[in-house]
Amino acid sequence: MSELQWSVVIPTYQRETILLRCLYWITQQTLLPKEIIVIDASPNWHDTYAQVMTGLAVQFTTIQWHYVPAHRASSAAQRNQGIALNTADIIFLIDDDSLMYPNCAEEVMQIYAADTQQQIAGIMPFLNPLPPEMINYTSAHSISVFKKYLLKFKTGLRYFAKSLIKDDNIFIPYDFSYPSYELPELLKQFDVYCVPMIHGARMSYRREILAKIHFEEILARYAVNEDNDVCYRASRLGMLLHAMHPQICHLQVSGGRLSRFTVTALWGLNQALLHRLHSPDLAHFQSLFIRLLRRRLFTQAVKDILDRRWTLPAMRGIWFVWQHYQEIITKTPEELRQWYPKFQQDLINRDKH
Repeated sequence: MSELQWSVVIPTYQRETILLRCLYWITQQTLLPKEIIVIDASPNWHDTYAQVMTGLAVQFTTIQWHYVPAHRASSAAQRNQGIALNTADIIFLIDDDSLMYPNCAEEVMQIYAADTQQQIAGIMPFLNPLPPEMINYTSAHSISVFKKYLLKFKTGLRYFAKSLIKDDNIFIPYDFSYPSYELPELLKQFDVYCVPMIHGARMSYRREILAKIHFEEILARYAVNEDNDVCYRASRLGMLLHAMHPQICHLQVSGGRLSRFTVTALWGLNQALLHRLHSPDLAHFQSLFIRLLRRRLFTQAVKDILDRRWTLPAMRGIWFVWQHYQEIITKTPEELRQWYPKFQQDLINRDKH
């Protein structure tokens, strides 16, 4: 494992407070990264850069820090920009509100190191609903036992309620099926299993995989489905694993992101776009997509109500997709690369009004 090094790439946009917390937990890893790469699309990026470089960076001088402004505000483009700066063997791609438990990176790297045949394309740590400072680790934060278990109860209740309407098939694979892999004997010593997809807030990949696959930069801002696109194409090159011991918490902080309506609309519109670019059978895709939209009209309405969003923004987002996805399907890839950026921006601009 000592021969393998890891880095982390974090795209961010106007979320200084949670970004600093994210970076803090990276510096608390039992196996420190070779590089921390932050690609900041915020107008005031230099202020946060100064905080990081005069704070954490001077405390952890063995880490190579790259804190640079984004070429454009797109998490897909920002990730590509960060990957280009990377020189480590394994790249963690996490959100700015993803908090790594102290042993997360070391345990993930142990699995990669054991994979001597390099059959693994990517690994996803286990998602813990509690942030690391609420578990029995030394940290700068303290919290009462009562508050700890109250939050755990509330989180568990919400997960249970949403599991009743859970719909895992939110991404239609380009080949309409997922590659199948058998876990090698060498990896059965770890508590891992093969999965078809990995979650965009807690991804890690071999550098060689990401050298062959780039995030689709036609997608703007908080680029919904960028992660599904990349992990599906990565799964054609090697297995994806869910590791149960290394842990990470994804807080899903809303500040600086788009509205629920816009995010939901972009989920569907971006998927239609990606299939127009990659699908070998658009007619079959449309048939499956219509069924998926019908199902999610219901599930998103229920989730809106569970979260007390009485204007039903997610359900309205699905309806918006229903009204516009054919505009995407009927255009050529060349036409889309000219037309879709402005269409996205017009949709995003609605959030400003």
